[in-house]
Amino acid sequence: MLIENFKPEYYLFLLSIFVFTISFFVLSKIRVISLKFDLIDTPNYRSSHQKSVPTFGGIAFYISILFTLFLTQKWETGSIIIALATSLSIIFFTGLKDDSKNISPRMKLLGQLISVGILMFYTEFRITTLHGFLGIEEIHPLISVLLSVFLLIGLINAYNLIDGIDGMASVIGIVITTTFGLLFYSLELYFYLGICVCLLAMILSFLRYNFSSRKKIFMGDTGSLLVGLVLGMLTMRLLSLDIEPVSEIIISRKELPLFLLSVLLIPALDIVRVIFIRFINNKGIFSADRKHIHHVLVDVGLTHKKASITMGIVNILIVIMMFNAIRYFGLLASSFLLLLLILLILYSFSFISKKVSSLPNKNDEKPI
Repeated sequence: MLIENFKPEYYLFLLSIFVFTISFFVLSKIRVISLKFDLIDTPNYRSSHQKSVPTFGGIAFYISILFTLFLTQKWETGSIIIALATSLSIIFFTGLKDDSKNISPRMKLLGQLISVGILMFYTEFRITTLHGFLGIEEIHPLISVLLSVFLLIGLINAYNLIDGIDGMASVIGIVITTTFGLLFYSLELYFYLGICVCLLAMILSFLRYNFSSRKKIFMGDTGSLLVGLVLGMLTMRLLSLDIEPVSEIIISRKELPLFLLSVLLIPALDIVRVIFIRFINNKGIFSADRKHIHHVLVDVGLTHKKASITMGIVNILIVIMMFNAIRYFGLLASSFLLLLLILLILYSFSFISKKVSSLPNKNDEKPI
């Protein structure tokens, strides 16, 4: 085909337009079908919306990603593409089942483990060495698999849990995907850049509906689990890179894990913070509450859009600060800076949470 002779940048630009169009069209159809068959999300005491809203927006994500794998296969081996398609399909149907019938956390975890387990057959998605980060070089194969599975499951659920208000998961996803896309572009890894372009296009398409008051739709677990897996897979691909290609992004291989942590800090910090709060309050880690960052921001009076954009800006600032700190001041100083940023964020949300709890008529079990 003539289009395959285009430069990668032109090819991926056309791909982004195609994915945006497909996603926009499919989302519109899914919304109509969801309303017709009463496939809607009904508000409960934890919900941040007052009206029933069509869900299953993740179906459009799944279709778009499969198209992308097919259209970018010239840059990657067939076995990896098959493994990715299989893994994504398992996580997709896990989310679809959960959106339909609210499966138990254990069943959802089982689907995630099977999906992630498929990727463990490929070193591209496993951490086999830290190249001296924290003084660690080569990692035992068994520890490599366990660590990689733990990180992937953690990232999937971290992204799933920030999908609590309109735009939050999308805005954070845009920041992370754009950063990863710039890294893969510098590394000339066009297959993974293509996935980033696809993800960015479909999230932007979805955001048009998610922020709408009249044509709103949710991505549901179908979408958030799927996007979480893709972001996790991209993270693992970057962590599996050797020293030589990483030199193209100006920071060293030893410093890369710290930078990726800063990129993923918002969802990672949110899940760790919520689990810690539940633990000290003697609640199960799978128990539902309104302690997430987005709940705190909405409860203090921000609209969904303002809360989402605020956290997106915070995420961007963290990424910029950490990239420049790593580049100009090295690993030790950058680690200290990241620790200070984490403490600042935790203190800020602790202060806001206390302010919220002191407001009259505020109750964790009362819907907004």
